[in-house]
Amino acid sequence: MKNTYYKFGKYNCHAYIKSVGHGYEVGFKFGATSVFVGNFIHQKEATKWWNCMNKEMKTFTARYNVGTPASVAWYTKSFSNHLYKTYYTFLDREFTKYHREFDKACKQDVKTYNLHKSKWQQAERFTYRKSA
Repeated sequence: MKNTYYKFGKYNCHAYIKSVGHGYEVGFKFGATSVFVGNFIHQKEATKWWNCMNKEMKTFTARYNVGTPASVAWYTKSFSNHLYKTYYTFLDREFTKYHREFDKACKQDVKTYNLHKSKWQQAERFTYRKSA
């Protein structure tokens, strides 16, 4: 479990990454309010998002700096929306990579199947059935 603590005015913020079950959870709390929670299956992706999220927090607070009369509820909601937008953009990039990898692997498997297909006897066809 990794933690990073931030100070935003009088509020203490807490970013974390921890293992949960068979996966990983990355989140951010603004005071006692949970602003963002993202779940991952692989540690590599979770760590990659953790680094991206911490950069985004610094970028967001620098770009959208507010004074004391601003509503904290509005600011946390705005920050939450920004983090989720960045999170889903990150996931789209990751899923595109997976799609490319599995598409390539599937094409290779079909190629191998076509090479071996002529050697197999046609009478021995197996299909999935509901009962064993």
